Amino acid sequence: MADISNLRNDLSINNADLELSKSKEFQSFLSKSIDEVGLVRKLERKPLVWLDADDNILSAFDELSAQELLSAPVFCQISKQWVTILDIKDLVKFVVSLFDKDNNLVENIGFEQISIRTLLTNKNGVFKRQCPMIGKNDSIFNLLDLFYKKFHRVCIAMSDNQMDIKVFSQLSLIKWMVKNLKSLGLFKKDKPLIQIDHKKLAIDAFRLLAENNIYGVPVVNENGELLDNISVIDIKYCKMDKAKLLQPLYEFFYPSVGNAYPIPLRDMIVCAPQTKLREAMGRMAATKVHRIFLVKEVVEAGITQVPINVISVSDIVGAIATIAGSSVLKSLQD
Repeated sequence: MADISNLRNDLSINNADLELSKSKEFQSFLSKSIDEVGLVRKLERKPLVWLDADDNILSAFDELSAQELLSAPVFCQISKQWVTILDIKDLVKFVVSLFDKDNNLVENIGFEQISIRTLLTNKNGVFKRQCPMIGKNDSIFNLLDLFYKKFHRVCIAMSDNQMDIKVFSQLSLIKWMVKNLKSLGLFKKDKPLIQIDHKKLAIDAFRLLAENNIYGVPVVNENGELLDNISVIDIKYCKMDKAKLLQPLYEFFYPSVGNAYPIPLRDMIVCAPQTKLREAMGRMAATKVHRIFLVKEVVEAGITQVPINVISVSDIVGAIATIAGSSVLKSLQD
């Protein structure tokens, strides 16, 4: 996955397109309020999915899985505040922590006894991260700033009513931009690709995700051919069954198929490196996927698609935030 600290150098702005960092339109967009541009208009009729700080983690992650969400805000009935946000990565990191590097179970914990509060607070009882919250009258730049700080979903207060909030995701921003903004260009710099062999165990895959703090990686065969992808949301397949975590990936998704990887049930979005980012964003918005695989075609040994990079929703939003920051700094200097 792309390192967003260097995204400004990795973006290639097509000369025929609008260069956002210098355009009056983009600077105007940054200064407008969330409410003014209508970002949350479609969310007004969508019910809020939230969790209680003292909910059991199993029921909490069941709720995330059932709603197909990566995260949800957490409300504390004691303090009467939105205290944090529960991310599916939290469960992955917790599960991985139960195994050592040799995949031996080092701690056998009864999950039914663990609450969100237990999982997400430090030894002093303080939540490790705050709930990302802004108001509907805050600027687009404030929203991008939170996305740039690695929050994938941000809570937007719609009124003085504490429970009247909407949750806006990075993918929602991408969908809005597809309809409203010009093309940015494309990531062109090759970077080391994090991937995993299909014969590796599921716990190895989740450990890779946890250690690199990422949401998904491509699954490849011994020749490097793209077979599938695994993401943090796939932790739902184990249903906290520790034995299933010790299955190889080709069995984890598809039990009793042998060691030949079957045709994935999930569609992967692939594109060539020269694909315009506008097109890639459009495909992300249309299919609601969170990552696109850049592939090259290799004809040797019958290989057709070899992944060379992964572009995620976070990468694109991070790039936009980087440009936004450069734009604001330049305007202040001028």
